[in-house]
Amino acid sequence: MKLDFTNKVVLITGASKGLGKGIALEFARRGAAVVLVARSAVPLEQLAQQIRLLGGEALAVPTDVTSAEQVSALVSKTMDRFGRIDVLVNNAGIARVGPVESPTFADDARQTMQASLFGAISLTQQVLPILRRQGSGTVVNMSSVMGRKAIARFGSYGLVMHAMSGFSDALRQELAGTKINVSVIYPALTATTLLEEVDEAAMPPAFRYLTPLTVDAVSRAVVVAVGRGKRRVVIPRIVTLLLVTEAISSRMADLFLTGLARYRWFGWPVGLSRGKTYHQSIPRSSGTVCRARA
Repeated sequence: MKLDFTNKVVLITGASKGLGKGIALEFARRGAAVVLVARSAVPLEQLAQQIRLLGGEALAVPTDVTSAEQVSALVSKTMDRFGRIDVLVNNAGIARVGPVESPTFADDARQTMQASLFGAISLTQQVLPILRRQGSGTVVNMSSVMGRKAIARFGSYGLVMHAMSGFSDALRQELAGTKINVSVIYPALTATTLLEEVDEAAMPPAFRYLTPLTVDAVSRAVVVAVGRGKRRVVIPRIVTLLLVTEAISSRMADLFLTGLARYRWFGWPVGLSRGKTYHQSIPRSSGTVCRARA
């Protein structure tokens, strides 16, 4: 199936780096005009220039998705330029690592919820009337495997990703009977700079020996999900076994995660630890990181 997005407009948040950047490039290569959204203006414009040099069309709109006023301005600028929005990719957000007993846990959860969930809700609410008028479109919500199974030392992120799953499920049912699709994406740990500032020894134990997914692999999966109208995508597929196990027995799923944390060989048979670890794989950068999935 050839996925061609010519004459389609794709709006992507968190597009200045990591998965957002990868998703934008993947859609642009397939003919879409892309609207690039993040707080940082310089990397957004650099990406827009890169896409234009490839023959694509891109609009960079620096936006803080936690600001209702800025979100409204973003939607207005997009409609003024293109007159439509065909795909919304809610990818912006942050993550914090630490145990539940940490004195900062509640604040970490609150900040992550504001950036990752409520920003997506605000933008989705403003885009949905446009999709309804058009009679078609897709909302993509980037969650995480943590959105189906939380892990130790990553609880604040896990609870927000669970919330993203609930938001996506409710929205999909509310849009039943329309031609507006909702796709929720559940990647495992990915080689972005989301956790680059976390000391290797402080990483969530289950990530210790994992070989992260590539940005390209996850970006392609997002484009395929949109093109084929997939409701849920778990990447890699083998992780679905963990989620099925969790549905049957949380004890067994917890034991599986303990094995991943303690033994490098444990994940090898299912292809989860056959290469470099996260800190060996990530591109090094300076500054604060905005969004990837884990």
